[in-house]
Amino acid sequence: MRLLRYWLPLLLLLAAAAWWATQGGRAPVAQATALCDEPAPYPADMDARLGRVQGMALAVRAAGELPAGLAWQDGAGEPEIGDPAAQKGGVLRVSNVGPYPANFLAFGSPAPQFFHYNLFTTVELPLAARHPQTGGAIPGTAQQWAVQGNTVYFRLHPAARYSNGRPLRAADYVLGALLRAECGDAGFEQLRNAAEALEARGQDVLVLSLRRPLSVPAAAALLHAAEPAFYAEFGSDYRTRYADRVPPTTGGYTLGRTERGRMAELVRVRDWWARELPYYRFTCNADSIEHHFLTDEAQAWEFLLRGKLNLLQTRNVSLWQQRLPELEAAGLQTATFRADYPMPPYGVALNAESLPSAELRRGLLHAMDMDAAVRLLFCGEGERLPTFHTGYGPLTPRRTPRCTYDPAAARAAFAAAGYTQAGEDGILRNAAGERLSVRFTYTPNDKTSTLAAALAQSARRCGAELVPEPVAWQQAARQQQEGRYQLLFWATVAPAEPMPARFFHSRAAGYDAPFRVHDAELDALIDAYEQTRGAAELAAVDRRVAELAVWLPGWQENRIYAAHAPKVRFPRDFTPALYELTETHLYWITH
Repeated sequence: MRLLRYWLPLLLLLAAAAWWATQGGRAPVAQATALCDEPAPYPADMDARLGRVQGMALAVRAAGELPAGLAWQDGAGEPEIGDPAAQKGGVLRVSNVGPYPANFLAFGSPAPQFFHYNLFTTVELPLAARHPQTGGAIPGTAQQWAVQGNTVYFRLHPAARYSNGRPLRAADYVLGALLRAECGDAGFEQLRNAAEALEARGQDVLVLSLRRPLSVPAAAALLHAAEPAFYAEFGSDYRTRYADRVPPTTGGYTLGRTERGRMAELVRVRDWWARELPYYRFTCNADSIEHHFLTDEAQAWEFLLRGKLNLLQTRNVSLWQQRLPELEAAGLQTATFRADYPMPPYGVALNAESLPSAELRRGLLHAMDMDAAVRLLFCGEGERLPTFHTGYGPLTPRRTPRCTYDPAAARAAFAAAGYTQAGEDGILRNAAGERLSVRFTYTPNDKTSTLAAALAQSARRCGAELVPEPVAWQQAARQQQEGRYQLLFWATVAPAEPMPARFFHSRAAGYDAPFRVHDAELDALIDAYEQTRGAAELAAVDRRVAELAVWLPGWQENRIYAAHAPKVRFPRDFTPALYELTETHLYWITH
């Protein structure tokens, strides 16, 4: 009995460890501290670190009187989101585009992590959100907001909590901005470019002073809270120390079980503080969402047919047509959705720094037959993007000029750039004997590889050589950040409202600015748009982008083909307002 008393705990521990191993291992605990409803202290030196930070004023002050006459808004009158028939429970299993994440950093990642979009962007509850159907502002972690001139005031919801139980406070957003600034995160750069000052007043009021007018949801999207206890060890080694730690969230899901390289699970936050609030009570219905990292699309379809996934979407119309009979034979439900949202700007970015000649860039645009490539890729059913800012309703520019495929115009532009003599291989050369050869960088898959081959073929007919440069996702991101490319197949998630400064202004930086444009006229047009937010001003921006020849519009992926198990349901008259069907978390699993 004495031996049993000593050995039993050890045996239980070993058994638990063995069980843990068979589960693939769980991610580090999502909360840095035990569940606790007491606020954590801020860093002892936080006051000293605040003030003028990289050109922006950050401050934490005691509660005080606010300006008279503030008209507080709360989103009242916006329609409910989701379906009252939605059921809670069940597991959604989907294929995640992109590789397994190298880290779980909420900010400051040394390279883009595609899964972060699902882990943070679609989960975090912002101060104020944009209604997915009407576009109006609705409450998030802020219960109310008011606008006076270029200043936006947010009043936090008194019940707002992190997933570790700690209350959300206004100063957490100031801390979030400070930490992003100190680690060189591009998010702080966007905030600093848009705002002059951020100030917490007391526990529940934030004051954001903008440089130019922004909508309330766009202003709110610039700010992210940092829970002080979690970031208590923040320092110069942040990127390595925190790489495998998952921060507490204000949203309905956080990271659960992981299988490195294969799967990452989002689990619903227990007792989520917003679960009964209007606009959120019919969301976040599934108990968990399993993201399976299947970079081979054919493997993803096999997983679906074998029941290992219960939802798969594609924009590959030819593959959809091929698979449709076997999907229906397997008892899966199929649907086609026409999405209505700002379109990701799929296309070819031309690096204006490595290709400084505008005539050369214009010749390349005329030499790449994107129309033919789109017909090939989408079996004749594809649609070209008409302009960079597409999908913004009445703001979308309607008459942006575009370089069409034109060998004669291409050769004329190349001649103006100095390439006048054709070599024995048909490729043009300049007076120094240099061949007209440019690198086309892309992350390879069936679609981009086909695109690269088609564009290279059409360019060769115009006397230009496009050298395909297929590189892995992480390497392409590094090359983009460092400017080591000439042509780059590129797209990004389009912002909810046009933000041309983020992509084209001389001060633009980071992963959203592959064009590397420095043009005073374009800067002035962007500044004019930011003052007015008008359609005419935005159209002038897109016209100047076309004149500079730094972007070849690709296609718009506004059709989503989906196959799913019968137990996966969507609201009636569901129209995707975001890129993925699952981003708004309005689906549910029937029992």
